[in-house]
Amino acid sequence: MSGAAPNRVRELREARGLSQIDLAAAASLTRQSIGAIEAGRATPAVDVAMRVAQALGCSVEEMFGACMVESVVPESTAVTTDRRLALGHIAGRWVSYPLLGDRMRISADALATSKGRGVELLRPSAEARDNLVMMGCAGALGLLADRLNARPGAGRFLWLGRSSTEALAALVADHTHLAGVHLTDDSTGEHNVPDVRRHAGAATIVLTTLGRWEAGLVAAAGNPRRIRGSGDLGRRGLRIVARELGSGARRVLERELLRAGLSRQLAESATVVRSHFAVGDAIALGMADVGVATRDVAILHGLHFVPLAEERYDLATPLAMIDDPRVQRLFNAMTAAPFRREISALGYDVSHCGERVAEVRAA
Repeated sequence: MSGAAPNRVRELREARGLSQIDLAAAASLTRQSIGAIEAGRATPAVDVAMRVAQALGCSVEEMFGACMVESVVPESTAVTTDRRLALGHIAGRWVSYPLLGDRMRISADALATSKGRGVELLRPSAEARDNLVMMGCAGALGLLADRLNARPGAGRFLWLGRSSTEALAALVADHTHLAGVHLTDDSTGEHNVPDVRRHAGAATIVLTTLGRWEAGLVAAAGNPRRIRGSGDLGRRGLRIVARELGSGARRVLERELLRAGLSRQLAESATVVRSHFAVGDAIALGMADVGVATRDVAILHGLHFVPLAEERYDLATPLAMIDDPRVQRLFNAMTAAPFRREISALGYDVSHCGERVAEVRAA
């Protein structure tokens, strides 16, 4: 190495909770040498750089290369001006996720570069590599991530809200580690397995139950519009809020319209939102009169609820990842009594929580 250059030695040292004295002792150097390297006043010889890297548990390139991760695959092709990104390392490549809207609660792993090539890391790549990405629409996944991230152990857990179909597509594309699904097949009444089989690629996917919940009609507190069932959805002037196509809630709505002899056009002309909680928000704020969501939404918003269907919510995981320490830690937390009690209070049936219900291969 020749010529002093910017480096990440101080960043990596502090991330590991080491003082300059600690690092110097581990690398058989003086504190003054470590200080000079961190300040860019000195460029270490190859053997010294290797000792420092070994003491920090990283590569020499990670310390002295540009603070970038190249060849990052965007989660989607949607154009966004947001520079804050979360990262996931999946199937040997990096995937980036823009932190928009309510994802303000998630601290970024990186910033998108102005030229759109690679990203500028805000935390060591070894830490970002430990992220486990979960996609799905169940708010319980957010509670589970929060519970896991509050305690030491393998993994940092990121919940990104997605419809069941979007989450499955992301799983097959290697854009998420786990996908939450609640899709009831209209022809057989079977939960999740037929849809997972239709989406599955070459990999075997394991379905593990998080719980069962009720989907139903959510209406304003006190039920001022006197909503009693799906047949009431055809009333003139009733404002309906619906989930997007591909979501389990949208499938329930369209199925109930068919059963009631009502036009599917009612769903197509409804106000469309992208989460169960957005359905609750729209009704609680008086922007809509009724929509299909889950019982936990009604509980949290203090809204009226008319049950229509019971569904099983499963986590879809590639079989190759089942023994990953992060996945095992997630399942352990999911089946522990505190988490089960918490989501039971939100209307989930957890009697089969943690049960492996199927191993699915492509049709």
